[in-house]
Amino acid sequence: MERYEHGASVTLDPADAPNRYQNSNVLAAFKHYEHGGNVYDSAGKAVDWLDFSANINPFGLSEKIFRALTENLRGVVNYPDPNAAELKRAISRRYDVSEKNLVVLNGAAEFFYLYLNATRPNRVVIPAPSFSEYERASRAAGCDVKFFITDAAENFSLDADKLEVNSSDCVIIGRPNNPTGNLISAEKILRLAEVASVVVDESFIDFLDVESVRKFVSEKISVVQSLTKIFAIPGLRLGFAVVEENLARRLNLSKDVWNVNFLAQKAGVAALSDEDFLQRTRDWLAVEKKFFVERLEKLRGVKVFPPTVNFVLFRHEQAEKILTELRREKILLRSCANFAGLDGKYLRSAIRSREENLRLFDVLEKIF
Repeated sequence: MERYEHGASVTLDPADAPNRYQNSNVLAAFKHYEHGGNVYDSAGKAVDWLDFSANINPFGLSEKIFRALTENLRGVVNYPDPNAAELKRAISRRYDVSEKNLVVLNGAAEFFYLYLNATRPNRVVIPAPSFSEYERASRAAGCDVKFFITDAAENFSLDADKLEVNSSDCVIIGRPNNPTGNLISAEKILRLAEVASVVVDESFIDFLDVESVRKFVSEKISVVQSLTKIFAIPGLRLGFAVVEENLARRLNLSKDVWNVNFLAQKAGVAALSDEDFLQRTRDWLAVEKKFFVERLEKLRGVKVFPPTVNFVLFRHEQAEKILTELRREKILLRSCANFAGLDGKYLRSAIRSREENLRLFDVLEKIF
């Protein structure tokens, strides 16, 4: 396995990022692909954590979603609509895209597996650190994977001109990126697409009042978006992709015919009509993000990387101790030790309600 180190290709020891297809490394590989939001004990029972490890809207279910779920609960005796026609119309209206370009998804992560298995690029280039499902899906499709490691000294900004790519490559980019929060410009995406295929993951874009790159979708640019983060429905799983029309047909034929369940479809339709909820979320984040960063920067020894959305990446020499002490107080943060390009000194925290954020900082200040 290789990474680009500021533009240069270097080979990694397999122990650094285990090959999940080698039996001796299966357990390590599961650790390599772990995510935040795991609130379950070894028996599968949910534990009452204050969870800052998952980047979910702290407002929780909107009234419209709650009502849609309760009013349609008895409908689960029927199969979901295999065409998700009502949901596609709602997505089309909300995001001004053609239904012919849509693929509805069981969460945004499903797209990477569908897309890479259908297109089979020779190589997938992943600017890192980034969401681990990009790598996992690439390896599942048998693709060669190369990381381009961005620099902490430059706040992990991506210099797209340094990516060594060609026409047989696929580049997967988070916009905003998880866990760094960086927001790459549309101009850089378009420049990359002149050479390689580009998949843009805009799963957090609805937290911001910025323009999506959906309008640039073409044979070389595909865009995927989660609806689970902004609408606080990760347990339902819901997302969509906007892709070139012929590719949309291929992917819709490749996926499970009932990949989006009945309640997820109903919840999605209700959610996408709730502009008030979206605006309230953006207004809250503009205020709470500033408060959160200011409090975090006051803690001794903390290096904060500027956030754009509802999570913050930071570094501290005693990150493992911080995690351990917080767990004693039933608070979860996200260790970034298993992100390519980071180590155990990096942590990621969601931004939650003011009351919850104050609870976190009360404990952090006692630790420090």
